Amino acid sequence: MKREKIFFFIIFYFIFIKESEPFLISKHQERARRYFKLSLEEYKKAIKQDPNNYEIIEEYKKILEGTIGKTEAKIELALIFQELNLKIKVYELLLDISLKETERKNALSYIEKRIEGSKNIIEKINLYYIATELSPQNPIYWYNLGKLLIGINRNEEGFSALEKAYSYNLKDVSLFYYLSIYHFNKGDYKKAKQYIDEGLKISDDISLHKILLKIYLIENDKEMANIEREKIKSLTAKKEEKKIEEVKKVEKIVKREKIEGLSPYTFIAVSKEHQKLYIVSFDGFGFNVLKEYKCTTGEERGDKEKKGDKRTPEGAYLLISKIEPPKLLPKYGICAFPLNYPNPIDIRLNKDGDGIWLHATPIERPPYNSEGCIVVNDKDMKEIMQYVKVGETLIYIGKNEEFNEFNDFKKIKEIVDNWKTAWESKNIDEYIRFYDNEFLTDGKNKNQWKLYKERINKNKKYIKVEISDLMILPYGEKKIGTLAVAFFKQNYISDNFSSKTRKILYFVKRNSEWKIIYEQVL
Repeated sequence: MKREKIFFFIIFYFIFIKESEPFLISKHQERARRYFKLSLEEYKKAIKQDPNNYEIIEEYKKILEGTIGKTEAKIELALIFQELNLKIKVYELLLDISLKETERKNALSYIEKRIEGSKNIIEKINLYYIATELSPQNPIYWYNLGKLLIGINRNEEGFSALEKAYSYNLKDVSLFYYLSIYHFNKGDYKKAKQYIDEGLKISDDISLHKILLKIYLIENDKEMANIEREKIKSLTAKKEEKKIEEVKKVEKIVKREKIEGLSPYTFIAVSKEHQKLYIVSFDGFGFNVLKEYKCTTGEERGDKEKKGDKRTPEGAYLLISKIEPPKLLPKYGICAFPLNYPNPIDIRLNKDGDGIWLHATPIERPPYNSEGCIVVNDKDMKEIMQYVKVGETLIYIGKNEEFNEFNDFKKIKEIVDNWKTAWESKNIDEYIRFYDNEFLTDGKNKNQWKLYKERINKNKKYIKVEISDLMILPYGEKKIGTLAVAFFKQNYISDNFSSKTRKILYFVKRNSEWKIIYEQVL
């Protein structure tokens, strides 16, 4: 590092910012700030390269003292040494602060503000380590530190910090959940039960009951397992009642047209631009946002194209399963819901990759901080999961809140009804007109699909198709056009065959008309 260059940056800053005249324009101010920031970064690099260079350390310290204060300067130095894992140097700096109560409080206040403003998880962890040195009996510091460590898969350190939080008498149901899962995974069911019992005294938490049920099943205690099953069933019913009440409370916009024959339903929506997750209900008229939560999506912007591109896919997907501890790593929080990515549209567009989940995390992740998944914190997931039915709940992922602009419910509902009627009539020409010219399903194009259906229907005396739980969602704009989906349960009955399935019809908009471009049986 050239120290002359650094000093030039510092002098430049003080001339153009600290002593500037009113006529100095903002462009020069911004440039000066940028140079000053660069100089500080250069000092940090120099200290990290040679942490025993006391001359550079003192220069850096004096600059900081003149801009943010003496106590704050010590914390910034301690943060550098913490990153380097130089515990003795950290201790020496913090010991000086700890001797004066006022300085210690100021230091902790500064650390808390730095943590709140930081978007770097490692930096937050190091700041919390410093905070626990200054205030070792503060359970909140240990608790937040533990969650952050678990969130980046440093589990042993994380659970050790959570044990510290417990030892300093933190009473939080999530703490007892994490600790009970930790000991459950270690096979220490006695210790896990202890934490579960303490947690249930705070809140009748369904997640704790689920762990307890697993323990009783392992221990082959059928009586207690049945008791836990009933408790879980009761709590689930209460949450379902609460969810229904929340849906009913949503104010209807009376000017909207009611879509006859389309029952209310709920789905999840994600705005990548706003880093928000929404619980959305269709109330018979249109979409209403019931709740919203912070979330984080892929590090890279744009629609997912290939494996490893760290992008979150955009479209409408089905939550196909649920994964819970102990089958789930602690960093994924209380549960995960895999998406059916890649779906038929993704495959049609030659996209690849897999393992896209909606999952939880013990920590507050900064925006755009996943490898492609949609991530929410554990606290929010406890609410969100109430609205999820595996294999039935859809999630819409878009750049913004485009779902609010969707108003083709009636058109698609009529198409689904007419498509069903045509199918039942066995009028193949009427039936096939609902399909797009670019239709492709199971390797069959539109003409091949027509021939296939003709052959199937030929020997049938009658066909009856019952559709229930119809949900209509936008999909988004793709290379093949504007898309939407209709998801429903289908009961097919004929004189020689019957089946009950779930089905997704993927629609494409052609000249204001919706046509089926893909048909998927689940």
